[in-house]
Amino acid sequence: MAVETTDWNVTDHLNSDAAILAYLEAVFEDGDPALIAAALADVAKVRGIAEQPKPRPDIPLDSVIRTLKALGLKLTAKAA
Repeated sequence: MAVETTDWNVTDHLNSDAAILAYLEAVFEDGDPALIAAALADVAKVRGIAEQPKPRPDIPLDSVIRTLKALGLKLTAKAA
């Protein structure tokens, strides 16, 4: 008996500010630059930003901060 699977897209579940925040917090906690870039692209898609950023792990931090501001978010730090 074969197992049936369905496609899962994170953007289908980013339907509130709280969901977006939880998603970004988890991604930033992981710390993988490629994953962070992909998550920012996901949020841009959900927020309807016309030109979605392409995931690139070599983007400088200031570009990430500008992107977050464009999405209505801000980057903060907390003690581990």
